[in-house]
Amino acid sequence: MTTETETKVVEQTEEKEEVKEEVKKEAEANNAEEKSDDKAEKADKEKKEEEKKEVKAKKEAPPPKPAVHKLDFEKEVVYLYQFTRTPVLPSLSPYCLKVETWLRLANLKYENVDHKMKYKSKKGQLPFVEVNGEEIADSAIIIKELGSRYSVDLDGGLTHEQRNVAHATISMIENHFAW
Repeated sequence: MTTETETKVVEQTEEKEEVKEEVKKEAEANNAEEKSDDKAEKADKEKKEEEKKEVKAKKEAPPPKPAVHKLDFEKEVVYLYQFTRTPVLPSLSPYCLKVETWLRLANLKYENVDHKMKYKSKKGQLPFVEVNGEEIADSAIIIKELGSRYSVDLDGGLTHEQRNVAHATISMIENHFAW
């Protein structure tokens, strides 16, 4: 019996060693797979980062548009962009008429720009003006800005009461008679 038990013990140790070797091989195989998975994941991440950089480069590629539409502007000349003029009226828009009339009354040097309806202000409005490379939109803001810039106040000779009547009339016309 002792030989049988000794053989069984030897066989069991051999089996244990074989199992240990198999476990080691499996562990090494798993480690190798994990390493290859890690390498693949790293490669995927690198590819994605490269693609993101390429997309960013494509997005940044177009040069910025010029801040002004009239690149060869003269200093202190107001360039007025408005709707296309008609044979009978300077403009069909009351706001464009307002700005052009104010420019005439203020005796400022201005030029109508015939843009064939290609341009609008940054706010998407007409009329707008460009002065010394700066764009100003909205008729009320144009008049206020140009008035302060060139020290022109067409209401300067009015009394306080007359200014109030003028303000009420302008508000009524702009807010209640527009189409």
